[in-house]
Amino acid sequence: MTGAPIRKNIVTMGGGTGTFTVLSGFRHTPEVFLTAIVSSADDGGSTGRLRDAYGILPPGDARQALVALAEEETMLRKLFTHRFAKGDIAGHNFGNLFLVALSDMLGSDALALEEASRILRINGRVLQVSERPARLLARLADGTTLAGEHAIDERVYARSPIAELSLVAEAIVAPSARDAIAEADLIVLGPGDLYTSTIATLLPAGVREALESSKAKLTYVVNLFTKAGQTDGYGARRHVEEVERYAGRALDAIVMSTDGFPEEALARYALEREAPVADDLGDDCRVIRRNLASITVVEPVPEDPVPRSLIRHDSEKLAAVLHDLLDQ
Repeated sequence: MTGAPIRKNIVTMGGGTGTFTVLSGFRHTPEVFLTAIVSSADDGGSTGRLRDAYGILPPGDARQALVALAEEETMLRKLFTHRFAKGDIAGHNFGNLFLVALSDMLGSDALALEEASRILRINGRVLQVSERPARLLARLADGTTLAGEHAIDERVYARSPIAELSLVAEAIVAPSARDAIAEADLIVLGPGDLYTSTIATLLPAGVREALESSKAKLTYVVNLFTKAGQTDGYGARRHVEEVERYAGRALDAIVMSTDGFPEEALARYALEREAPVADDLGDDCRVIRRNLASITVVEPVPEDPVPRSLIRHDSEKLAAVLHDLLDQ
């Protein structure tokens, strides 16, 4: 009698729409177990207001990961994405408020995530990278410092480059996140804002050591576009170098999209002084090049105060590439 097949462990580290895309592609894949490790340093939009008011871990990235892993076409899933447009709660997301209420009732951010996972019947789990809120600190090449994710995330074209990203006060990796990294078969960094989403999850004490000792295949999904104020003029190689610098180990695989983009979309990105990330990785044997973008332009939600990407990776195409890595 043969037992059930052993499921492979995939861990994503990051946040926002990039992590949402990766998780969505694997939601219905029975042979993998998904763990999303999200940043504890988000302080923009609805998340920032709730974090300041309640002193909780930021719920925004966790909420997006929960939605990505939840059953499709359920009213609860739709509720978690609803954003209010009027009154005192204008700009707030229902899912964020729900997580805050659970945390207030249960007395624990971790228990709130566990209960929300049960209610949404998600396929996988969502973990905060640290057990306490953190705050990002960016030192720019000209000596200027920026405190807080919201300040670093501002689209300020040609701002002095980020020389170093750190935390205002030390945060320690949560034991659950550390164990997930140790047990992973594949760890996926990105796509997402290089510093405020991807690298932000690498900063708590203990993450670097966990990655260095992990036997998982460490993979980075290169962003489709640069981000004004963060990665002006960065090619793919500069993205990779920064990820490896903070991860403390070399990447095993680099996923690069080779799509062209509609002129309308390029023009809209150009208005923000942003452009496609140039593929300057040459013949690096770790690079996997595929057409991975979803060419449909994602229109912004008027009630959402946080700017989002217009063009994103296709979740199914990206999942197919990452799934192949599991079998190599």
